[in-house]
Amino acid sequence: MKQWSEIESEFEVDGSLRDIYVENVDVAVWNIFISAVKQSSYKFDFVHGELVRDLPGSLSEIKALQETNPTILRIWISDSIQINCHFFVNSEIELDVSPSEIQNAGSYFKLASFLEWLASVTSSAVKLTHENAQEQVILGVCKQAV
Repeated sequence: MKQWSEIESEFEVDGSLRDIYVENVDVAVWNIFISAVKQSSYKFDFVHGELVRDLPGSLSEIKALQETNPTILRIWISDSIQINCHFFVNSEIELDVSPSEIQNAGSYFKLASFLEWLASVTSSAVKLTHENAQEQVILGVCKQAV
């Protein structure tokens, strides 16, 4: 894992977000992710349109809701760091975080811990990139061997 001093410049506030990707997944992995969020110690809420509601148990339920209004899953990995998931496509889990929330070693450590958690629950590699630039990898986390 990179040290904060090696990566600090990647979080300069420039008006864009930083994206988190888990690529080449299927619906089963999505459902594992959804279940893991529900069982985790992270605070979260699920918004459908403008209504906060219980997080559904599966991607298919979320996709059905998206036929009427957008959805977003907001996960707080600390009181000041919010990760957002929009459920764009079935084949990858994409989340985002504002670089303004990652401005010191402590917040970076919390983000890195979340990326490790995500790699573990999905049994997949996770990468942090610049917004809409999957090839501009800031940090990669490999799945953990069990």
